[in-house]
This record gives sequence, C-alpha cells and structure tokens, in this order.
Amino acid sequence: MKTFIARVDPDLSDLIPTFLERKRRDARAILSGVTVEPIDFETVSRIAHNLKGEGGSYGLDVVSLYGAAIEAAARQHDVEAIRGYANELSAYLDSVEIKYE
Repeated sequence: MKTFIARVDPDLSDLIPTFLERKRRDARAILSGVTVEPIDFETVSRIAHNLKGEGGSYGLDVVSLYGAAIEAAARQHDVEAIRGYANELSAYLDSVEIKYE
C-alpha cells in the first residue's frame, strides 16, 4: 500500500487523530449511502460538502479535493464516480502519514 505524506501544523497534533477517524466514518457513510435504494444523494452531497470545507482547515487539502469530487458526482447522481472517489479517499485516510512541521 502506498504511503502518503501530509505536512501539518504542529498546533493541530491533538486534533488530527480524531479528525482522521471522523473522515474515515464519513467515507464509510458515503459508501453506505450509495448501496441502499433509494440512494440519498442529498446526504452524500452534504457529507462531501463538509469534507470539502474541512480538509484544508486541517492541512489535508487532499480530503477537500475528494470532497469536491464526491459532491460534484452526487449532484450528477453518478454512483460509480461517488463510489470510486470514496474508496480512494478511504485508501488515502488509511495510508496517510502525518508529519508535523
């Protein structure tokens, strides 16, 4: 598995572990949201919108990029794109290594 390096402000060191766990839950919620009929695109879009807004605040712009992509896919009702981006986000969150600098 590839490891990603994220350089984060040391002032956030107490917050990052909880943030990453919440974002893992968000990714799982998105994946769950596109496996149950009827698909709740509004909820998927809302979760993705939050991802988009929060990632950069924690120094993890990649999270914001995935949030934006998932939000756009939800607006288009593109289940395969949502699933793909959510799986990629999960893989990123599971393999990111935080460097406090």
